Amino acid sequence: MIVTRIPAAAGYRKICLEVYMSIPALEPKAVWTNFLSICGIPRGSGNEAAIADWLLLRARSLGLEASQDAVGNVIIRKPASRDREFRNGVVLQAHMDMVCQAANGVDHDFKRDPIRPQILADDPDWMLARGTTLGADNGIGMAAILAVLEATDLVHGPLEALFTVNEENGMSGARGLKPDSLKGNYVLNLDSEAIDELTIGCAGSLRANARLELPALPAGPGLAWIELAINGLQGGHSGVDIAKQRANASRLLARMLTGLPVEIRLASLVGGNALNAIPRQAEALLCVPAASLMAVQAAVVGLADEVRRELAVVEPQFSCGLAPGRAAAACLSPADSQRALRLLLELPNGLQSMDAKLPNTIRTSLNLGITSLAPSSSGQFELSLGLLVRSSDEAEKLALAATIEAACQAAGGRLERLSVSPAWQPEWDSPLLKTACAVFKQVHGAEANLTVTHGGLECGLFRPLYPRWQMVSLGPNLRFAHSPDEALHIPSVAEFWRYLVALLRELQ
Repeated sequence: MIVTRIPAAAGYRKICLEVYMSIPALEPKAVWTNFLSICGIPRGSGNEAAIADWLLLRARSLGLEASQDAVGNVIIRKPASRDREFRNGVVLQAHMDMVCQAANGVDHDFKRDPIRPQILADDPDWMLARGTTLGADNGIGMAAILAVLEATDLVHGPLEALFTVNEENGMSGARGLKPDSLKGNYVLNLDSEAIDELTIGCAGSLRANARLELPALPAGPGLAWIELAINGLQGGHSGVDIAKQRANASRLLARMLTGLPVEIRLASLVGGNALNAIPRQAEALLCVPAASLMAVQAAVVGLADEVRRELAVVEPQFSCGLAPGRAAAACLSPADSQRALRLLLELPNGLQSMDAKLPNTIRTSLNLGITSLAPSSSGQFELSLGLLVRSSDEAEKLALAATIEAACQAAGGRLERLSVSPAWQPEWDSPLLKTACAVFKQVHGAEANLTVTHGGLECGLFRPLYPRWQMVSLGPNLRFAHSPDEALHIPSVAEFWRYLVALLRELQ
């Protein structure tokens, strides 16, 4: 099925050209040309229609069979090279969507504006975007697949390209895949972030919302309205960066609010915008007794200095701002303000346990990714906490969810479980892995590091649908994913491409 609701091919052509012309010639040219074109098409989670249509048009231009399923995944098929028709089919897989994060003060509309890659003169080995996430997670994987589909000189068996939707916000594309959609037996997931590694397993996840309703009250007289904001934190990927002890802006703000020496009345609190990203900034609107305003200002300075000393190594750019706020129509009582903050602080967060069998591997973690305290349609306030549990141990994942639920219930709230993804368990003896390791040594001159990532990969959801599949994940070097500091290592892209081409040639 080919659909044509597309602004991409025409509306973004000029943007793509501008972006491409701003970057010096890079190799492999086909991979980089595709990646820079992808950067011109907005594709945040839930907004993949344009990139999907662009992929379908590209397939049609190459004369390849292509289709789109009911949930939006795109599948493209390429016949085998001559005399390779009877080899096992290979599924090349990447996801279309990206995490949308902008740096403080950057005005970027992720539904309309292109990503603008750049290479810094003082660090020419790395590509990043101007003030936003780059989207190399997983745009570079998509670009490599397209380069394979375009190439006429590669040797390979039957190929299927699977481009999934919404990987970053619940993996609904992988969940909606039908068990008869694909014919291949081997899967190369191109969503890993280290050139010297082959990923052979990943953590499972549980997404949930903690909700607490609180009565709204008129603010009353004699109060001063203020805004307290936390900025400058590193944030990062809630899977691969969670053990780096980076601060969570929402929890840090709650800690400072509970440290104020006067009664406070909260009217709003917001922090973070993605479950799978560590919040970098948060802000609250509140009122305090007008007579105590100077004491509050002094306390904020003292608390900020305390935090700055504590986080000097891991969060050197931490900043805290206090400013006059606009009066709200309603707020929480002092007691309910503390009740909301206590729940936010009492929930577990961050690294929970390390794997006892695999060195330097996280087993279980929890990220408070989205915090929102705001008036609800019922006329009350609602505190909503978006949570992402990750674990390679199913029992431990469920036990942590039960702990969260108990804390919510003790506060008078509830926990909504949104989605559960199983862990992808390693298959150490698979023929695919043996070939992948042998080819890796031939290409790189060293043994591959076999890893189980704490980040989420769709392979865990593929396993029940396609039990016959043998899977491995690979990719170039990528750092600071899910943050505006996301950067793609340019030399490793060429290494990644050489390995991918060699592996496709050798798979039987």
